[in-house]
Amino acid sequence: RIDQLKRKKSLLQDYKKGAMQKLFSQELRFKNEQGKDFPDWEEKKLGELGETYGGLSGKSGGDFGEGMPYVTYSQIFGSSVIDIEKCKLVRIDEDDRQNQIKKGDILFTTSSETRLEVGYTSVVLEEPNEVYLNSFCFGFRLNSFDALRPEFARYLFHSSEVRRSIAVLGQGSTRYNISKKELMKQELLLPTVPEQTKIANFLSSLDQKIEQIDSQITQTQTF
Repeated sequence: RIDQLKRKKSLLQDYKKGAMQKLFSQELRFKNEQGKDFPDWEEKKLGELGETYGGLSGKSGGDFGEGMPYVTYSQIFGSSVIDIEKCKLVRIDEDDRQNQIKKGDILFTTSSETRLEVGYTSVVLEEPNEVYLNSFCFGFRLNSFDALRPEFARYLFHSSEVRRSIAVLGQGSTRYNISKKELMKQELLLPTVPEQTKIANFLSSLDQKIEQIDSQITQTQTF
């Protein structure tokens, strides 16, 4: 039973990977509610869609372990969506001027040990209550959701095309860093918001199925 579930999970993951490649290369397109084609995708520079902000500053080792929640580097690197429940704690003084994350923000890792892993992203899909961002990452806040939906951005920034274009921006030797200025020049191909919603809903449903199977694997192993 465990082997069957693992096989099923693996097949679903492969299917999702293939579907993402076809969707973001526009080989596979959705239709609108009337069964007609959506408009052509439009090119937008990331810097036209919003602005960046920095993570925690001026903190030392003694400030961590208690206080207010903050998003860690591993949270961004490990998942396309931020789980607020997994945040760690940092002390925030009354006179601190630190940036808080908001619903819809796209969080980027600033550096990585390999060029292929630089600039990983995770999206904030729930409304946080005073949550901060670690100093090794930065946030990107959309001007509005009229051009880019956070639910779609979750998958867009993990597509192979966008990952390749961001990876080439990594600079360094022993550790690779990404320039926010250069990242803002990145051009993205964006469908209309209705098509973004259809793509996001489709891929999200696959993620939910994968999570359900993962839970079944855990339960069966425990049994």
